Amino acid sequence: MSENSNVSVDELVEQHKEETSEGRSGAEAAVEQDTQDTPELEAAVADAYQQIDDGELSSNLTLRDENLAALFTGLENSQQLEAVENDAASILGRDGRSDTNRAAVLRKLVRIGLSEVDQSLIESGKEGRRQFLESQTDEF
Repeated sequence: MSENSNVSVDELVEQHKEETSEGRSGAEAAVEQDTQDTPELEAAVADAYQQIDDGELSSNLTLRDENLAALFTGLENSQQLEAVENDAASILGRDGRSDTNRAAVLRKLVRIGLSEVDQSLIESGKEGRRQFLESQTDEF
């Protein structure tokens, strides 16, 4: 048997805590460090706007989904896409556009989806944009 055979489980746990960073396991300490290094969403959004402005980040999103592609083609071919856009615009409190296209409808639907999941995400995005715009006006 090992020399620790007379040591209780609680004593082993306590000994392990003493050997790790401030009583946390290495994994716990690493997660905390990652959290400290991770910017707030608003700051990350503002930074992304700056990267887009500098040409370092594309403003395009790519979505590959054959079911959605077929649905949107069907909406276009059956001339129902404009109605979907008008409904989405109404939910967002915006006016519908006369130049309806897939991208315009998808933008609105993604915003609706995000707000359904967590409205604070939309608010954080707005705050990030505000921070970016404010930083642009501070430049001399």
